[in-house]
Amino acid sequence: MIRIGLLGSKGRMGTQVQRLLAAEYADRATLACAVDADEAPEALLGCDVVIDFSSPRGMAALTRAALGSSATLPAFAVGSTGWDADGLRALENLAKRAPVLLSSNFSLGVLALTELLRSAAPILSRLGYAPVIVEHHHRHKKDAPSGTALTLSRAIAPDDPSRVQIHAVRAGEVIGDHEVSFYGTSDVITLSHHAQDRSLFARGALEAALWLGRKRSTLTERRTLISMSDFFHNP
Repeated sequence: MIRIGLLGSKGRMGTQVQRLLAAEYADRATLACAVDADEAPEALLGCDVVIDFSSPRGMAALTRAALGSSATLPAFAVGSTGWDADGLRALENLAKRAPVLLSSNFSLGVLALTELLRSAAPILSRLGYAPVIVEHHHRHKKDAPSGTALTLSRAIAPDDPSRVQIHAVRAGEVIGDHEVSFYGTSDVITLSHHAQDRSLFARGALEAALWLGRKRSTLTERRTLISMSDFFHNP
């Protein structure tokens, strides 16, 4: 039984994680500690895996507490987005001591889309197709382009993601839509993902957390940030 810690317990995603954990994962994992983003995070360090759905500031506080601890640390599945350079450096330092999976989107469907793009983009590039990403999110989302769109651009053009056009729309209450089109001279090829329910993010985070719990001892040796692609390729 894997002991899960949750940072951001009162937010929309934290609530989804708790509901899904009780309904579908109770035979594999238990919620050992739940902390909201503005609460002291130290209690989370006693868990096996911490799922973060708070904010860069909330996760930064937990990172400071972890780096200041001499105890064995849990693994971390980090879902906060909008990281600046200093925040990413702190997560990279944390990854030298414990497994840290950083994901802009825990949806398993987006993971599949990302892997499809890694395979298809080189073929389409050789054939002369130009990639464009259009992403829609609710009007409350602060970062634009989204972390997911940036992840998709890196999958398409790992050597130069900036060459991929990204158009961000913030309107209504859209959960998250991502459309990747490859434009040729006479045709267009499109791959897309449409989120219909926020539970898909919670489910993906729990699957990643269970994977981190199972692989914790070997992943500790990585000493670098882990991605959902690692989860996909090393089941």
